[in-house]
Amino acid sequence: MSRKMSRVQRRAAFLEAAARMYNKLEDWYDQHPDATFGEIEAQARQYRLKLMAEALGLLINGRTEGYELEPPVCSQCGQPMEFVDYRERTVYGLEGDTELSRGYYVCSQCEGQTIFPPGPTTPTPRGSLE
Repeated sequence: MSRKMSRVQRRAAFLEAAARMYNKLEDWYDQHPDATFGEIEAQARQYRLKLMAEALGLLINGRTEGYELEPPVCSQCGQPMEFVDYRERTVYGLEGDTELSRGYYVCSQCEGQTIFPPGPTTPTPRGSLE
């Protein structure tokens, strides 16, 4: 997954993804010239979900890496946690499933105490964004 990007870079990446989606729909329609409006719409919906998942990933992952200068503190012992690496997690949403990449932290004092990704949870129809 990409690291932090500028707004211009995120927009350019989204426009490239949208162009790929449109080209795939054109190719599908070339192969199914007698498709009904409903069939075309159903195919477009599948592609749209993938595009929206990619757009959400660009928007979220492109703004923050999940690494914090001030590390989060352990909820058990209150000590600063240590950054380990970046990890990905799939978030399931109404507009597609998105891979989020975030910093992964571990408490060296407490066995098995981890945090991924740091930050508050945001409720969605299927659960937290994080």
